[in-house]
Amino acid sequence: MATEKFTSREGEGLYRLVVLLNGSLRLVVMRLEELATLKILSPEYLRELKRLTDKIEKEITNELPR
Repeated sequence: MATEKFTSREGEGLYRLVVLLNGSLRLVVMRLEELATLKILSPEYLRELKRLTDKIEKEITNELPR
């Protein structure tokens, strides 16, 4: 876990970047769900990609300084 100390300005910037990244990850999940409706990729593969995307989001959140 990160033990860095940030100034309030740095913390603000970090928070903004995490919000943007989380929005991007949500967009990835939405696109995976769209692909599922088109039945181009196997449902198992799409579930695995969604699981990995969720894992990335949780890992980032857990590493944020408190």
